[in-house]
Amino acid sequence: MSDIYDMPKTPAAAKEWVESGKPCTFRYGWDWKGARSHPITQDEARQKLEKHHFGMGFYSLFWETYEGQTVLCFNELSESDMY
Repeated sequence: MSDIYDMPKTPAAAKEWVESGKPCTFRYGWDWKGARSHPITQDEARQKLEKHHFGMGFYSLFWETYEGQTVLCFNELSESDMY
């Protein structure tokens, strides 16, 4: 397992991760408000790569630990999440 804080935060790293078939998750909303991640397929991850990115925004990417393994998490927020 890699340390999630040392993982690269670049579009190329995310694309390589997805194309290698490594695990990805999806979450809709804030974790602290109760939203939970769930695994997604490689095809779903490929589609989401088009608009998700590392950093802040409504469509963000980040590394997390899910069930003991490092995964690339795709997170989506709505305007309702801002309240």
